[in-house]
Amino acid sequence: MDSLLTISLLYEVVGKKEFQKGLIDLIFKEAKDKEEVGENKYIQIPKSVTSIGHSAFYNCNSLKCITLPDSVTCIKNGAFKNCKSLTSISIPDSVTSIGDCAFYNCNNLTSVTIPNSVTSIGDCAFKNCKSLTSITIPDSVTCIKNGAFKNCKSLTSISIPDSVTSIGDCAFYNCNSLTSVTIPDSVTSIGYCTFESCNSLTSISIPDSVTSIEYSAFAYCNNLTSVTIPNSVTSIGIGAFDNCNSLTSVTIPDSVTCIKNGAFKNCKSLTSISIPDSVTCIKYSAFKNCNNLTSVTIPNSVTSIGECAFYNCNSLTSVTIPDSVTSIGYCTFESCNSLTSISIPDSVTSIEYSAFAYCNNLTSVTIPNSVTSIGIGAFDNCNSLTSVTIPESVTSLGIGAFDNCNNLTSVTIPNSVTSIRDCAFYKCKSLTSITIPKKFESRINKIFKNVDLSSIKIIYT
Repeated sequence: MDSLLTISLLYEVVGKKEFQKGLIDLIFKEAKDKEEVGENKYIQIPKSVTSIGHSAFYNCNSLKCITLPDSVTCIKNGAFKNCKSLTSISIPDSVTSIGDCAFYNCNNLTSVTIPNSVTSIGDCAFKNCKSLTSITIPDSVTCIKNGAFKNCKSLTSISIPDSVTSIGDCAFYNCNSLTSVTIPDSVTSIGYCTFESCNSLTSISIPDSVTSIEYSAFAYCNNLTSVTIPNSVTSIGIGAFDNCNSLTSVTIPDSVTCIKNGAFKNCKSLTSISIPDSVTCIKYSAFKNCNNLTSVTIPNSVTSIGECAFYNCNSLTSVTIPDSVTSIGYCTFESCNSLTSISIPDSVTSIEYSAFAYCNNLTSVTIPNSVTSIGIGAFDNCNSLTSVTIPESVTSLGIGAFDNCNNLTSVTIPNSVTSIRDCAFYKCKSLTSITIPKKFESRINKIFKNVDLSSIKIIYT
């Protein structure tokens, strides 16, 4: 009866193909009675087996313990996937590779020792092993692939050996108990989302071998207070440190040429930033919502400042824009509430949409003769701005360019301006004098919509 039960169970668990290869010799170890055998809790693989095949024990939810013999050389893709009761496994020195998703969703696996024979850990190999507290990676491993330890929420520390040259995308994503990690000099790139959402990580040392920090590599590491970026790094990727709320300061080395989209977005504790002369571009939302950033000096090497680059940096009191910059982009300094004055260099030809909108404490601004256009809402809701001189180089004023500038008392628009969109000075209710070309007389009510023009001195030129 027991033999029939064993044969029947094997056929059901491992499938016809593996069954015919000799897995009929499986021995159920430590089974105390027929019920435990039937529940498939304890398995010892016989020495005739050389590989654990694709999905061999997939969804064996009651499997608690398994011993692999020295004959096994590889654990293939999904071999123990969804074995949610598996608490321990002994991997012998004969195993050279652990396949993709090999232990995926083994929720009760607490520890695993990978032998020196293993050279690669496959994609998502231990993904969602939420009880895994420790892992030993031997010197034989050269590659930790994508998502290998993703969502291992109980993993507290990891030492990556010098043999590893690449750490895959999302390899340690959401390992939110991880307090320390050692990255060896052999690693050249920190991939996409590698350490994203590692909430307990407080500091990280990036070795000199690393040349790029990729997309969201350390994003949402909420307790990361300091980071050292070595001189070898040439690129800080999109959202690399996005939402690192505890990061107070960062030094960007001379090797970096570009700070990409959202690289330091939402770093709400960042008080200072040093941007080196090597940087040529600061891209979209690079420092957006860095609420405690007080000052920033942009070097002469920078030719473009991306849209929303310093959006809502509401502690920013001063900013130096170099002569190399030709355009101040969409929302670049929007909602920088502590900014009181701004000097725009002669190199700038356009001030784009909402560039300084909602800078509530901005009292003065000098627009140079190089500027030809002032975009939609460029100075929208700059409530402390009392006067503005528009230079003769300007040919167009966008919709709401000075919308809701409630304390603006006078405005002079030169004859060079050929286009003024409706509501350019909407609700500028403190105006006492307006100088404007006569060609706009028929549209003045639209340009100064919701402004009582009857008590204002208007000079047409």
